[in-house]
Amino acid sequence: MGRVTVEFVGPVRRPCRERSLALELEAPLGVRAFLERLGYAPEEAARLTVLVDGKRQGPDAPVPDGARVEVLLPVGGG
Repeated sequence: MGRVTVEFVGPVRRPCRERSLALELEAPLGVRAFLERLGYAPEEAARLTVLVDGKRQGPDAPVPDGARVEVLLPVGGG
């Protein structure tokens, strides 16, 4: 398929030490499958927000070749 760039934003658990990585995908994936490929359990993935090329995407949205994917954990406080 191709290569995507992944950036981990904020206090999200990262599957690597770096805040970003380039990832080769053998086949097209949806967001849910992409998060699983990164090592997130389904319960953990359900709490994450994913932006693909700057737009928030749902779990079934495709991750296209060449995409910039941002993975973040929304936090609140007050």
